[in-house]
Amino acid sequence: MLLPHNPNAFTRSPLDRAGHRRRDAAWLAAALEAPETRLLPFHQHRPFVIEEGDVLAPGWLNGQARARIAPADAPLLFLGVDAEGAAHFAIAVPDAAPLGDLGRFDDMRAAAARLSREDIATIGPAKAVFEWHAKNGFCANCGQPSAIAEAGWVRKCADCNAEHYPRVDPVCIMVPTFGDKCFLGRQRAWPRGMHSALAGFIEPGEAIEEAVARETLEEAGLRVREVIMHSTQPWPFPHSLMIGVLCEVEDDAETVDTTELESGRWFSRDEARLLIAAKHPDAFCPPPFAIAHQLLKSWCMG
Repeated sequence: MLLPHNPNAFTRSPLDRAGHRRRDAAWLAAALEAPETRLLPFHQHRPFVIEEGDVLAPGWLNGQARARIAPADAPLLFLGVDAEGAAHFAIAVPDAAPLGDLGRFDDMRAAAARLSREDIATIGPAKAVFEWHAKNGFCANCGQPSAIAEAGWVRKCADCNAEHYPRVDPVCIMVPTFGDKCFLGRQRAWPRGMHSALAGFIEPGEAIEEAVARETLEEAGLRVREVIMHSTQPWPFPHSLMIGVLCEVEDDAETVDTTELESGRWFSRDEARLLIAAKHPDAFCPPPFAIAHQLLKSWCMG
């Protein structure tokens, strides 16, 4: 479990993943029949949610609902057990119709802004793992079809016995600073006025600090002289691990690579506080559930 002070969404799950149960077929079968078990449907990588007034919550069902909403071979993922010992599962259903108008399947990114911290930390892994399964139906070793095993956490090939595990892509995400100002970039596809931290995938054989320096130089033409680690965030879009840092740069002479970014901009500490408070007159930053928001908040409030 991640340290309690981690401020980021999708962290601090209340569940014990109970990995030792993933190979225990008898225990898993019994858990699905237990009255306290909770089962959350996903359809096209979207979680089933229920809205009551201003409150949005996962639409948990009991384990026995599995047979009514999905075929026997539907991907099933064991998420873990809560403090009372209740097992939690997620299931990818091919058809939304069996659930009728009990709730709706919502985009995870949109839902994350409204679900509780505990809820998104609980169901975030399912979004990432189901998307990985959808893209990895064949063995990368021999090309034959692979099958889901170990309660959804492994794919196994019956032909060559290879085992494949869910992919996690490490990404460095950073806010460059120089004196009393920070640099944020924006992409063309973003809503007008949105600015955010720089980011990029960490390459094989590359340290986190090296990736931060390379990406900052490539995207903004800024040379990093110090990297300060902040926090990490599992990010199920589709299956990344965001490694958040603040980095001090040598000067403020940016040269934006317009193949990577549309533009970039320096913000003073006071301006950054306005971004965090959503009161800046002509710019805004990502919402609080994004690590970029937390990085900026940490810098401007520190």
